[in-house]
Amino acid sequence: MIEPIILSKTDSTAANSTFKNAITNEPVTIILVIGDSTRSNGAVQKLSSLINSEDHFYNSVRVVQAPTISFILDTLEELKVSPRLDAINWSSVDSYVLLSISNVFNNIGNVVLASKYDNRSTYYIEKSIMLAMAYDQNLNT
Repeated sequence: MIEPIILSKTDSTAANSTFKNAITNEPVTIILVIGDSTRSNGAVQKLSSLINSEDHFYNSVRVVQAPTISFILDTLEELKVSPRLDAINWSSVDSYVLLSISNVFNNIGNVVLASKYDNRSTYYIEKSIMLAMAYDQNLNT
């Protein structure tokens, strides 16, 4: 069973270290779940269920939950963002529930607003994974 990575709620150094380790040392697409709400916890459970299913689509996906997003915000802001995305509003990042990060170049492929997630959660999860994979390229050029 592949367990979700839950970042520390109280220790910013540990949360940031664990997050950096996940995005640099794991050859997987990361779905970052933001917050510690009922919606966020439900998203982690749904993603864990999908990742541990027999569906090959989810084999290279891992879920990371950031209960206190401010602990890793500086690291997130350093990541390149897909050119197809609108600018991410980092000052209100808690309005998002999901953020996908590609597995080689660590680009942000998609973000999902919390207000939209509940309507079609599986759709937004799968879209986020696909967009992370699609924009797993060097965006420094």
